[in-house]
Amino acid sequence: MASFDIELSNPFPSGFTGGLGGPNQGGHQQPNWYIQFGMDLGADEGTQVFAPFDAHITKLAPHDPSADTPKVYGAQLFMRVPNEMMGGFCTHLTGVPSSLAVGSSISRGDFLGTVLKVDPTPPHLHLALVEIIGGVPGGTYQGVDLYKLFLDTANTDTVTTVTFLQDGSPPSVN
Repeated sequence: MASFDIELSNPFPSGFTGGLGGPNQGGHQQPNWYIQFGMDLGADEGTQVFAPFDAHITKLAPHDPSADTPKVYGAQLFMRVPNEMMGGFCTHLTGVPSSLAVGSSISRGDFLGTVLKVDPTPPHLHLALVEIIGGVPGGTYQGVDLYKLFLDTANTDTVTTVTFLQDGSPPSVN
């Protein structure tokens, strides 16, 4: 498979308050990539969250307040880039626009919702990324750790080119 680039921006061009843990830290453990490779990006309740890359929505579970627990709460949004070789998962959102649905296209910088707080957990966005080696269907899902990049670009409008090599190695940040 050929490598590919995506343009990535921080979901918090403003309002980020600090990192609360990255991949393989704390509760971010196997077996699911979207938990193990989670990056908890702190922000006050109500802070706006924006799409970090161009994608289409593959799964959307709206926020159901009656189902909230201290660990699982808020809307859940799965998305994949147009070439189907990289994806992401966001959760702990509320106020997701009604125009977003499975199959919707989103552009980097589009509004996804706001940060939800459920006590006793500090308010944050859980964001996880995955490279899909070989693409879908049938590709191999490999979690991606770009936690440091998100910490370094928080509260900015920086756009970073990330190269996915499609060979099992970590992506390169350009």
